[in-house]
Amino acid sequence: MLSRNQIRQTALQYLYGASQSPEITEEQEEGIWDILMEPFRADYCKLRAKAVSGHLTRDYPDKLCLFVTRARETAEKLQHDPLTLPVRDQLHDLLNKEGEFNAALLQLKKALHDDPANDRKTLSAACDTVQELNTALMQMRGRLLDSFRDFPAYNSIWSPLISSCGKLQEINDRINCIIHQDGRPSLAEVKKVVEAGQDAEELYREAKTLGEETLRRREELDSVINGILENYSPERVSAMDRAILRLGACELLHRKNLPAPVVISEAIRLAERFSSADSPRFVNGVLAGIAKTARPS
Repeated sequence: MLSRNQIRQTALQYLYGASQSPEITEEQEEGIWDILMEPFRADYCKLRAKAVSGHLTRDYPDKLCLFVTRARETAEKLQHDPLTLPVRDQLHDLLNKEGEFNAALLQLKKALHDDPANDRKTLSAACDTVQELNTALMQMRGRLLDSFRDFPAYNSIWSPLISSCGKLQEINDRINCIIHQDGRPSLAEVKKVVEAGQDAEELYREAKTLGEETLRRREELDSVINGILENYSPERVSAMDRAILRLGACELLHRKNLPAPVVISEAIRLAERFSSADSPRFVNGVLAGIAKTARPS
């Protein structure tokens, strides 16, 4: 579950990074966000890879082996009937696609276990390949089952193959739920992956909104902050403390649905974690002064 504290920490880190340049370009801005989001996206990618290559497909090899056996037996039984050639071609293509899917799963396991660094781009690409093939298999299998209906005389032959298709389809459905949830009860592994992905996207969206709004109002916020400072040169405020004060001031002035004590308390926690020993008291004093004006009782 994503917390407000995570959002504010990420927004603060963005503000601190942006403060290192007088004028930040769009490219630099995106670079900062890429760096900040990397750990969260990497965690999601690793969870996704482990789920797809592990529990969700744990029974795939056995079910694939049975399907291959039944598919070959079915094709042999149909050799005498030229009208079934389109079905046999579909079956042949499906077998090839299953082979590609199996190879992609093995490649994903290799990327996950053989690379100690678990490079996110490698894992993500391997997962994408598996999921693309997963979608293709679901579509091809559906078309094959539709074709069976055109040959009711062969229902007894289709029956074992249809059963195997159903078992493989269950695996495809599990993987598909990672991307497309449809209200059905999800496996715990799927839910965990989906939530991690949603948290990463929400963090990016919320932290980016807060951070960029604060940066956009920088001149106004600095004016308010400097007006509170007494016998203290604004130049003496460290870059980190300035970022914390800007963030807190922005919320006090422009997010008045947030209680002032909550904003100030969270800013103090940021100062305790990211700044010097004297910063929490300093931040508390400045923001309390702003709150008196911005949030009169």
